[in-house]
Amino acid sequence: MTKKNKNIKVLKELFWDYKWNSVLKKLDSPFVIARILEIGNKEQVKILEKAIGKEKIKEFLKKYENLLSKQSLNFWKLCYGIKKSDQKKKLLKKEKAFKRREKNF
Repeated sequence: MTKKNKNIKVLKELFWDYKWNSVLKKLDSPFVIARILEIGNKEQVKILEKAIGKEKIKEFLKKYENLLSKQSLNFWKLCYGIKKSDQKKKLLKKEKAFKRREKNF
């Protein structure tokens, strides 16, 4: 077993309710990333980061905000340097879309 595989095995305890091999195949899926960020420890997050890269995690934090608690989302956005202005832009986009739909009714 390689050192990388040993390190990834540390994540196994977070997925007690899933077949480990299926988790390994989808390590970069939103569900897996969310679970590790939500209930994992610092070491487990670092292992995820090494396995899939910081950019994939940043992309997740911008795209799948609803998969994390508000506290976790804010914490990880701070850790990965994602500015609140990014969040505000996204909210403004949603508000504009909602207002457009509202006018059509």
